[in-house]
Amino acid sequence: MLQTTNALPLHTQASNYMREKIYNREWVVDEQIPTEFELTGILGMSRGTVKRAIKALVDEGLLVQIRGKGTFVTRPNITHPAGNCLLSFAESLHSQGIEFETHVLEQQTIPADEFLSSKMQVPVNAPVLFLRRVRSVDGEPIMYIENRVNLLQAPGLDRVDFNQEALFPSMERCAGKRIGYSSARYAAKIAGEIRGRILHVGEEAPVLHLEQQIFYADNTSAEWGNVWLRANRYVVGTILQRV
Repeated sequence: MLQTTNALPLHTQASNYMREKIYNREWVVDEQIPTEFELTGILGMSRGTVKRAIKALVDEGLLVQIRGKGTFVTRPNITHPAGNCLLSFAESLHSQGIEFETHVLEQQTIPADEFLSSKMQVPVNAPVLFLRRVRSVDGEPIMYIENRVNLLQAPGLDRVDFNQEALFPSMERCAGKRIGYSSARYAAKIAGEIRGRILHVGEEAPVLHLEQQIFYADNTSAEWGNVWLRANRYVVGTILQRV
C-alpha cells in the first residue's frame, strides 16, 4: 500500500485508504476497524503514521476511539429535519427523545451596526440580543449557536435565562406572535481554532454550518443566527414530495 513515489504525505495516503474503506462500506457503521498494529502491516507504514491518519479521521467524525476497546466507525445519530416544518434545534432534539444540556457562553444587548441594521431590518443602534450557546448530548458538545435577535419585536427577551429556556418559544412569548418562516442555507466548513475548541474537535475538522434568518408570521424580522454542527453527530434529513 505504501507508495514512495506518491507526492502525498504517508499519513494522508493512510487516511485516504481508511476513508475509502468507510465510504465503500467495507468498514460499516459501529464496526471495529483493524488495530494500529494490524494497519501498520496492511499499509507498510510506521505506527506513528497510522496513529496520525486515524486521528485525522476521528477529527473528521468518521471514526471514534473508545479507551480499552478500540477504534470504530461512527454513526451520525442525530437528525435535523429540513422541509416544510420549521423546528428549532431544541424542538428537534425533544421530538427525537434526546436529552441535552444548553450552556450560555455569552448573553448581552448590543446596538445594531450597519450590517445588522440591513440584515435584520432594524434601525442603526436598535437593541439586538447577542446570544452564544453550546448544546451538549451525554456531556459531549454537538452544536455551537450564535443568535442575534430583534429586541424591538420581543421586549423582555434579554431577561430570559437561556440555560433553561428555549429561544423560539421565548421569542414568541415576548413578541406576542408566532414565528412564521425562515430563510436558511447549509454549507460544509472547517471548524477553525475557536469553534473547534468549543466543539471538542480539531481545528481542521469538518463541521456543518447553518446560516438562518427567522421571520414572524407578519413578515417582520425576528432573528439572524449561525449554527455550527459536529459532522460526526448531526445529519440533515428531509422528506420531499414529487409534484
